[in-house]
Amino acid sequence: MPLCAAAAAAALHVPFSLQGALGQDYRPTRTGTASGVTLGLTGSVGGLASPLIGAAADSLSLRAALLPPAALPVPAWALARRLPEPAA
Repeated sequence: MPLCAAAAAAALHVPFSLQGALGQDYRPTRTGTASGVTLGLTGSVGGLASPLIGAAADSLSLRAALLPPAALPVPAWALARRLPEPAA
């Protein structure tokens, strides 16, 4: 169980700095706005998903609730590969 919780935590928290940097690369003249929007959006989506994960843990099991968030980096990577390179 601790391994599953660690994988879920890494999947949810590791991308924050990468998202901020990528947002700043796409909007170099508005770096503060770009990081605020990207980090604010991810924080909001995470806040909305937390009760759903908690409800799944209550009705199923903690393992069943934490496996889907731990698998999210795979589709996120596939979607990120489609983004164009930011202007230099």
